[in-house]
Order: sequence, then structure tokens, then C-alpha cells
Amino acid sequence: MFKAYGLHGHIRNNTMKSALLLAGFVVLMMVFWYAWCIIYTAILDGWLGQSQLAAVSRAVGGVRRHAPAQAPTVVGILDLAMRRAIGLWWLPLAFSALWFAFAYITHAQLIRAAVGAREISRRDAPKLYNAVETLAIGAGLPTPRVEIIYTDALNAFASGLDCEDACITVTSGLLAALTQDELEAVLAHEMTHIRNNDVQLMVVATVFAGGLTLVGDAVVKMVSNSSATPGDVAYAVVPSRKGDNDGSFVAVLISLAIAALFLALTHIFSLVIKFALSRAREFLADAGAVELTKNPDALISALQKISGHADIPGINRNMQAMMISSDVESLLATHPPIATRIIALQQYAGGRIAAQPRRAARVSTASGAVAPASAMGFAGGRATFGKRGVVTG
Repeated sequence: MFKAYGLHGHIRNNTMKSALLLAGFVVLMMVFWYAWCIIYTAILDGWLGQSQLAAVSRAVGGVRRHAPAQAPTVVGILDLAMRRAIGLWWLPLAFSALWFAFAYITHAQLIRAAVGAREISRRDAPKLYNAVETLAIGAGLPTPRVEIIYTDALNAFASGLDCEDACITVTSGLLAALTQDELEAVLAHEMTHIRNNDVQLMVVATVFAGGLTLVGDAVVKMVSNSSATPGDVAYAVVPSRKGDNDGSFVAVLISLAIAALFLALTHIFSLVIKFALSRAREFLADAGAVELTKNPDALISALQKISGHADIPGINRNMQAMMISSDVESLLATHPPIATRIIALQQYAGGRIAAQPRRAARVSTASGAVAPASAMGFAGGRATFGKRGVVTG
């Protein structure tokens, strides 16, 4: 990537990175489709019937006379599989369209059911609602719905497949722990996700990764739950036929091994790309929050308080990718490390770290009732945003 010298350079680099990662999903989908064409060709043409492979051999060799059927070879199987994958290119597109349609239709319902969020009105938490509304005006967006999850964890996320259906969800623990400036910085981060269409983007990434790994996960579970040995499974997939030579059997097994390798690679790299994309969008959302609030210090302080307290019990990894933070740090982490995000805010936005960031006392929400605004860290809230004013356009 190009060297970034400021906030906009940082945004440009992460935007380019996101585009490259999405292109990687397309490449993986092509490899995935080719792998299954290899499996189909190896079993149905390479082992059970050799006529198409023989025809390919004659066509490749330029021979126009009738020739006896040849034993399948690895090259012949891979070549016919490639021809089949290219000829039926529309088939994976059709399956992908159906898979995307299902994911889009069920997206909002699945999220609400997974996190147990409750929608609130302006009357329930006026300071919170007004903060979201003011940020939406500054970002040029419709005011999203506001929901609360009653948990001591400190987190927030944006959802909804378009601006008209957008929703910002925060935890009661976050409301109790953050000051007004810090809360506004977090809300601005989530508002940037909505403005950048990150929700749609991560749904696409999740659907891609889920589609590429769904079949592989099912096969692994079937094999692990079976009492058959690996040899039994291999012979069940490629049944033995009397009169077939060992060369045909070896060619088919090698082709299946190549297909299995391709499927394993698509499984691994689809997850790597998905989480790398999630990390890139988090950097962009941090930068967007600074643009909206003009207060990088508040976001840094909020991230410091959230660190180590972000995980919501029972939330799966797909949902963690939507949160403002996750405490998991690895190649498959959904978020960059908090320390790395703070360094980026210092380097590109001029942020400063407070010596000892304040933390408001938590309130009990075990009863399920909405806590008073003053108990949620809103007491003394100001009409303006942050230390350095409001972005209005």
C-alpha cells in the first residue's frame, strides 16, 4: 500500500485494501467451483465412465479418427474438469444468488435473536437517542433505530442492510462506563460503519466465507462421526470395479487429493480474508469517527476502557465481527488489537492518550428495566459533540 501521511491517506489505504480483499473472495469462489468439478469428473468420468476423457484426449491430440477409450490420467481429469467449470460458470452464480437472498432476508431477525437486543425510544434514553440523532444529521444519514443489550460487557455494533433499515446497538455496560465524549466517539464509529455500507460488506463477506466452508464443515462432521476408517471412506467414494487397472485408480485418487487441497485452501483463506476485511473496516470506522467528532482523544479513551471487557457471553465469531471491539487477537481476529488502533489514531489523527482515563460506575440492569439517563453516563451531557465541535456537512 501507499505510505499514509495523514487521516485521509490512512482512509485511502484501508479502502484499497478492502477492494483487494473482496477480489480475493472472487478468486476463491473460482477455485472452489473448480475443485468440485474435479471431484465430479474424477468419480463420474474418471472412474465410472471413460468416454468423455477419451474424447478429450483425442481432441487435444488433434486426432479425428475413432480411437479406443484411454485410461483416465490426472491431466485428463483436470483438463475436463476445467472445461466443465468454464462451461457451467453460471451454476455457482445461481447458487450464490440464492444463498445471498436467504442471508439478506434473515439478516436482521438472526441478529436480534442472537444478541437479545431490545429497541428503545427517545423517552427511554433521551440523551442516547439525541446523540445518535445528532451524529446522523452530521453524517447526512437518516436516524437509525437504537437498541440496548443488557450485559456488563462494553461493546456496540451497527446493523441493517441499508441506511433506511440501520440500527445502532449498545450494551448497558458501555452506557454506564463511558463519559459523554467517549460514548459519542463510539456512536460515531458505528455511524461510520453505516455510512460506509460496512454492514452490507460484512454480510457479503460472511456469506462468501459461509458458502465456501459450509460443505467442507459438513463433510468433516460426517467423517468424524463415522466409525469407518479413512481407507473405508476412500473406497466408498471411489468404488472398486473388476477389470480396472491400478493406474486409473491412482489417477482418480490423485485428482481427488488435488480437489481436497483446493477445498482446504478456500476454507482457510476465506476465513483469513473475511477477518482481514473486518479489521480494515474497523480502521476506516475509527477514522470516520474522528471526522465526525473531531475528538480522537475521546475515541482513544473509550477504546482503553473497552479493552478486556468487550466479549458478550454467547456471541459467536460472526457477530463479533460487527462489534466495536473483540478481545481475541490472532490471524483470525475480527478486529485489530486495541493498541494498534490507538497507535493509528495517534499517528494519523493526532490523538493523545490520557494518563488515567476515567471510568464511570456501573449500574445494575439485572431487572431488565432501562436505567435512568443520569445512571447511564449521560448526566451533564452537552448539546455539542466532543471537545472540538460538530461536523455538520
